Formats: sequence, C-alpha cells, structure tokens
Amino acid sequence: MSSIYQKYKKLRSLLTDGDLILFHGTGFIARTIQFCDKSHYNHIGIVFKKLGALYIVDANADGVQADRLSRRINKYRRGGDFTIVKPLRTSQEIETALTKLLTRSDEKTIKYDFANGIKELLNRKFGWSLVVEADESHDICSDFVSQYQIDLNIVVEEFKHLRIAFPEDTIRYKNDFVLVIN
Repeated sequence: MSSIYQKYKKLRSLLTDGDLILFHGTGFIARTIQFCDKSHYNHIGIVFKKLGALYIVDANADGVQADRLSRRINKYRRGGDFTIVKPLRTSQEIETALTKLLTRSDEKTIKYDFANGIKELLNRKFGWSLVVEADESHDICSDFVSQYQIDLNIVVEEFKHLRIAFPEDTIRYKNDFVLVIN
C-alpha cells in the first residue's frame, strides 16, 4: 500500500484549478467526524494552481486560508488518504465560481465554526434537531465550499437544503457533472 505522499506525486499532474480534494484522516477530530457522520471523509478544500505550485483554500481551525497542498498532504501522512472530485465544467465556469468564493472570503475574516459543526454532527449522529445558526463570519470546511458546488451545479437538489454540508456530502449528493479520482 502506498503512502498519501506517493499517491499525491502520482496524481498531482491531474489536479487543476477548482478541483475539490477530500481528505480521510486518522486523528481524533477526523475520526469523530467520520463516526458521527457515518463517513469516510472528514475534510475538504479547493485546489488552485499558481506559478506551477498547487494550493488548497479551505476552512480549518485557523479560519479560511490558503496553504501549499503538499504541506496539507503531509499533515495526513499517518494513514491518511485523499480523493479528487473534478467538476466537469468549463474553465470559465470554474473560474467564475472560484472567484466568487475567494472574493467572499477575502472581504472579511471567516473563522472556523466549531459550535455549529458540533451541533450538526450531533444532529446527524443522534437524529436531534439542535438549532444551527449559520452566519457569514463562520464556516466549517465543507460549508465553506458548499456554495461553490451549488454555483457549479455539481450536486443534486437535496444538497441545497442541508443545514450544514459535511465533506462526505460532496460524494453523497454529487451528480453526473463530476469525476471522482481515487
């Protein structure tokens, strides 16, 4: 079995602007998300390329930010894995949706939404109905990219009605306009 970094080296050339990258981690928080959401994935971000380097923009504990993708891959090196979700859209459609998303996050500081993320995990795990009060200044990783997925029309209608999207929802609610690369 190859490591996540070997897989990254093998698939790196396939990554392009606007691809979604789903991560499977093995740490406590990752396993908690996977357990509560009955999911394989626990994190998601969007890839973009600048001057030959690949970056990921996502919401994490430090808020919404961009980071070198190779650095993020390295954080998942102990038993981690990733999957690429490639939108089957034109480069112009991807650029428009990506610009809209990045402009939104550039206009203000978006912090990580621990409270609503935990509430929604409990809702999913136990069938509860805790109130999730989303606001534009807080996001979890998958909620951050959810409007991007809607704008590209790469998810089915039910996705639009989720209180908060989680990483696995990208796979659960995908439509025929994506290519999944493992």
